Amino acid sequence: MVLPDIGQRAQRETRVNCHSENEAPSTVGRGFSSTIGSIEGIKMIFDKIVPNLRILSVLGLTLFGVMASGNPVFAQEELLGSRNWWSPAIDGSRERGKVSELVNKRKVYVTTFFTDSRTISEPLPIRSGDIHRAVLDGFSTHKELQVVPVPSQADFAVVVRTTVSTDNNDRPPNFSTALDPSTAISVEVVVVVLGSKRSDGSMRSRIVWESSSSNTQVGPESAARFTVDGFLWELSKLKEVQTVKTKAK
Repeated sequence: MVLPDIGQRAQRETRVNCHSENEAPSTVGRGFSSTIGSIEGIKMIFDKIVPNLRILSVLGLTLFGVMASGNPVFAQEELLGSRNWWSPAIDGSRERGKVSELVNKRKVYVTTFFTDSRTISEPLPIRSGDIHRAVLDGFSTHKELQVVPVPSQADFAVVVRTTVSTDNNDRPPNFSTALDPSTAISVEVVVVVLGSKRSDGSMRSRIVWESSSSNTQVGPESAARFTVDGFLWELSKLKEVQTVKTKAK
C-alpha cells in the first residue's frame, strides 16, 4: 500500500523538477517577447502622438494669428519698426504726397504711440490703450473706411504720436481738470501711403496728410481723437466731391 504512494510522489517530484529545469528558458522567452511587445507598443503610441502634436502645433499657430488679428494693439506692437512704411521715423527723410491720393483707398492701418516723460505724478494715470481706443472710435463712425489689423492689408496708415511732459514755462493753461497745471500734451498725426523702394528692398513712407500741436490744452485721448477727426472730416469731404464727379460723368 505504501509503494504506490511513493511512486506517485516520485512522479510528481519528477514533473516538478522538469518544470523547474525548463523554467529558466521559459522565463527568458517570456521576457524577450515582453520586450518586443514594449517596443511595438511604444512605436504605436509614438505613431499616434506625432500626428496629434502636428495638429496641435497648427492649431496653436492659427490661434496666435487670430489673437493678433483680433487685437490691434497686440498686432501693432509686434509689427512696428523704424524702417517700415507704416511707421515713419520722426527725424527721418520723408516723401511728400497729397491727401487726394486717398480718394479711392478704403483699408486703413492705425498705430498709436504714447510717451510719458512727466516728472510729477497725476491723480489719474494715462494709459496708451485708452488713446488707441479713442482713435478707433473716431474711425468707427466712417463706414466707408475699414480698419485692418496688419499693415499688409492696408491701403494707407494713420500714425498717432502723443506725448505728456512737464512744462513750467509760460503757456496757456489746460482745460482739463484732471491734468496738473504744469502738464503739457503734444500730439502728431501722420497719414502715410507706400512710397518709393529703398536699396535694401524696404518701402519708404509717403506722407499725404499731417497735423501737430505742442500744447493741446486737453487730455491725450481727446487731443488724439480731435486731430484724427480733423483728418477724417477732410477725407470724407474729398470722397464726397469725388463721388459727385463720378456720378456726373
